[in-house]
Amino acid sequence: MKKFLLIFFSLYFSASLAQETVLVLNKIDQNIFNIDGVISEDEINKAKTLEIIYEAEPGLNSMPSQETTGYITYSDKFLYVGIKAKRDRVIAPLTTRDNSALFRGDFAGITIDSYGDARNNILLISNPSGSQTDGIRLPGTSFGGGLNINLNINFDFQSSGSITDEGYEIEFLIPLSELPFPNGKDQSWKFEIYTGYIDDENEGVEVRAASSRSSRDASCQLCLIDHIIVMNDIEIEKKLDFLPYVSSNISGKRDKYYDRINYETPELNYGIGVNIELNKNLSLEATLNPDFSQVESDATKIDINSPTAINYPEKRPFFNRGIDAMDYEIDVFYSRSINNPSFASKIINQGRKSRLYVLSAFDEETPYLVPTQFESFSGVGGKSFSNVIRYQNFLDSKTRIGLLASNRYYEGDAYGNLYGMDALVNFSDVWKFEFELFLNNNKEPFADWIDSDKKYGDRSVQLDGETINGNAVYATVRRDTETWRSFIEYSQLSDGFRSDLGFITTNNQKKYTLWHSYNKYPNKDFIKRYRISLRQDFEYSYSHDISRSNFQTFLGFLTILNTDVLYNYEYNFVKSHLEFQFRDFINHWLRVDTQPFDFLNINIFYKWGKDIAYRLETPMLGMVNDIRLSSEISINDNFRIRPNINYSSIKKLDSDEYYFKGYIGRLDIRYQFTNSLDLRLISEYNDFSEQFFFQPLISWRPNPDTIFYLGGNQNYIDQFIDYNSPHYRVNKTQLFLKFQYLLK
Repeated sequence: MKKFLLIFFSLYFSASLAQETVLVLNKIDQNIFNIDGVISEDEINKAKTLEIIYEAEPGLNSMPSQETTGYITYSDKFLYVGIKAKRDRVIAPLTTRDNSALFRGDFAGITIDSYGDARNNILLISNPSGSQTDGIRLPGTSFGGGLNINLNINFDFQSSGSITDEGYEIEFLIPLSELPFPNGKDQSWKFEIYTGYIDDENEGVEVRAASSRSSRDASCQLCLIDHIIVMNDIEIEKKLDFLPYVSSNISGKRDKYYDRINYETPELNYGIGVNIELNKNLSLEATLNPDFSQVESDATKIDINSPTAINYPEKRPFFNRGIDAMDYEIDVFYSRSINNPSFASKIINQGRKSRLYVLSAFDEETPYLVPTQFESFSGVGGKSFSNVIRYQNFLDSKTRIGLLASNRYYEGDAYGNLYGMDALVNFSDVWKFEFELFLNNNKEPFADWIDSDKKYGDRSVQLDGETINGNAVYATVRRDTETWRSFIEYSQLSDGFRSDLGFITTNNQKKYTLWHSYNKYPNKDFIKRYRISLRQDFEYSYSHDISRSNFQTFLGFLTILNTDVLYNYEYNFVKSHLEFQFRDFINHWLRVDTQPFDFLNINIFYKWGKDIAYRLETPMLGMVNDIRLSSEISINDNFRIRPNINYSSIKKLDSDEYYFKGYIGRLDIRYQFTNSLDLRLISEYNDFSEQFFFQPLISWRPNPDTIFYLGGNQNYIDQFIDYNSPHYRVNKTQLFLKFQYLLK
């Protein structure tokens, strides 16, 4: 009876939406599965078939030029998906996990909405070489619209592929225990398969196609999946994972160029993490003495002219699991604000209509960020204890409300508290409303973590025990159709607004944004799509003084050879910094992404015109030139080279002198031995600081949590203080090793 009701409900639900189809899957013995990249008759004998018949890009719901078929079945513990693709040719490089190179060839993927309420879409992707990427798709931001994808979230699944005479085959074997879904042995999930390939018959354009119909007239892109898979009598496995690690490093430095490098005593660190599923909805994760080092080298950003702190993406697995619950327009949570914890724990509870996220951590070295109207100040200090509680309720697939509370306690009696609520409502097919409200109450520590004697209003930047209260509001109304996309956005951050666990770099502002865009998809030989967008921004202080007013025009188009061009014209009526105000100046920027050959991808960004040199004691207007050139060269399926260079300068208006100029050059060389084993060599020169570093790294990663790293870092400086040293001598060196193994 229970199974009958589940099937009846699924059929009724699909009929009510008039688009959805139900696939009641047949269960088979899991011993039949052999994930070798070859789809056998035994594996798909009882499988349900799903055809990819809708092109999403560049065409809309037209029949794809290449044929792709999916086969879906399951066992007690696994979901199996086999994909057969007929292709004229196949591009399938070996890549590290989550490498963007995978998307510039042939790939196939799966989208799962296991709760059916569009809280997220789980993405599992592989190419014919078995290289993987995965992540979570979230509701789009106001500027980006329908796509907001976090590829740093990982799921442990198997995939394997093979190239055939007709095209390729890919097999996915997904442990049901790896996916979040409601309690119960009978499951009904929204599901689709999709693919990407280079269409040589269509001027080499990238094609994206899926089993579900696409729509450009949709405020909720995550709601568009139009298939439901039904699995009955599955086995619910409660996960119990242990994640021990051991790491060691030895560092050395010298103060004078003629000194021998003085090596410190080798450090040995060890710790353990545990992940316990109390039931399918509720999990507890804790880690003792975790190694939260960022082994992946962050690409250095040019910040010589930035008046505010610059953030970097989170790559630590502990913080990325469940992080989709903390997606805000106002950056009230930034996981890298928890810098070096000795202990951290996390509770995630996902029900059919709600979810709860709870995080606690003891931090040994706490970052502290002080925002002002025009600039921010940062430092790293002492110990702290942090807590985050996040609750969301999903009224239906298009409506959700949420609550947030976070606090951080410092040694002494200092603290930072924040409380908030939010809502997302898709109140028609094309209209969407978002809202966020936050209140904070802070008491600064007495500390010397920030070296500045500046004041803003009647407050000081220094951490001197001040009590500070503030608030923040964000609201937007958006309308999305295929041709017209528009939004109105308002945000305000009071002069006392802070989030100690967030990334708030400015405050004391009220900002209005108007956006209107015309989009066309002719899908012709030369022009595949184009758009014209207009944007107007107004920004005021809380004392009603205007600080910024500008107008922007965006012109973009997609043409042959996967060439995406975007041009921006910006007229600044008013732009202020500190007590200085600048009027009536123009700048431009141009971005070009192209793939002229299978083995070459090129990205170009160029900004010119006038802009403010912020970091001067007296800010000045000058002629700006920013150039970013990057490329990826595939020598073969295993070997890739990524050179890039960033140049930035601002020149005086009335002379050839520069307020600043310099560049950062970076070379990333990777050799992929297998899908899990690779060698990476990174070298980078920073002309602003006259420093050079070289970082080799060998990585073995058979699954997202089992890793082995062996690498090092050599840092060179041009001149030692007070000495005429030879150019570019080593001042710091490091060798590190880490082994982490997942025990299930």
